[in-house]
Amino acid sequence: MNNRKTAQIGLILVTIIWGITFILVKEALNDAPPFIFTTLRFGLATIISAVLVNRKLLQLTKNEIIGGFFCGIFLFLGYGFQNFGLMNTTASKSAFITSVSVLLVPILLITFNIQKIKWRTWIAVLLATMGLYLLILPGGNGLNLGDILTSGCAMSFALHIIAQDIYIKKNIRLLPFFCIQAGFVTLFSLINAQIFKSQSIIWSNQLFVVIFITGVLATFCAFLIMIWAQKILNPSETAIIFAIEPVVATYYATVFGGEILGLWGWIGGGLVCLAVAYGESGKNVF
Repeated sequence: MNNRKTAQIGLILVTIIWGITFILVKEALNDAPPFIFTTLRFGLATIISAVLVNRKLLQLTKNEIIGGFFCGIFLFLGYGFQNFGLMNTTASKSAFITSVSVLLVPILLITFNIQKIKWRTWIAVLLATMGLYLLILPGGNGLNLGDILTSGCAMSFALHIIAQDIYIKKNIRLLPFFCIQAGFVTLFSLINAQIFKSQSIIWSNQLFVVIFITGVLATFCAFLIMIWAQKILNPSETAIIFAIEPVVATYYATVFGGEILGLWGWIGGGLVCLAVAYGESGKNVF
């Protein structure tokens, strides 16, 4: 198996992990306010990566620091919007709207004249758009505050994919680069948690479990795989693969969270999967 296929499989595993965490995070936000939860989640990931990096933190390059800072800002904004949005919308809908980043990446790439987009990618984006629309449509309640906040998350994550791709191409080291990103997300979240104080934290068993799962699997492991994969794949390919995330989130929220998705929703999920298969195929499948 070549590195390209390995990178694609790695990103698919990442999207599965992230998809599962939507309903977990929504439940955990009942015990911890959004900025505190993000502080704990990324704080755990930062500690793990700092221990593994060890003395290499004293040898950070300019690109690792600057890139980690800007990528950290986009990550902080993305999870801030997503967590506050989750408090006012369903896990399934949050995942669908987050996946709008699939559409925003190629648009931003063209807007900033970073990369030309192949027609196959545009067709895949169109299929993903149709799928996401059908996935959101079954709710029938229109946009609420949570949906609007989550749209900010989609933009932030799209910018993060592009910014991270730019700095990854500058020969940064994976673990130190991630450590700086996670550290800045933790710092920004902690500062905002002190400024915008809300409900008190409830140290429940559920919260500890979710912090461990999101901190270790969905942050430390997932982002390292993502950074490595982006060394091989371009931003558009990365975004298309991430379209799998809402399908996984919907399945998990339906089975374990009691959320209901109708026929049109599942058809939409099928279109998203088709978009992924077509966008990642080496040749046209139509």
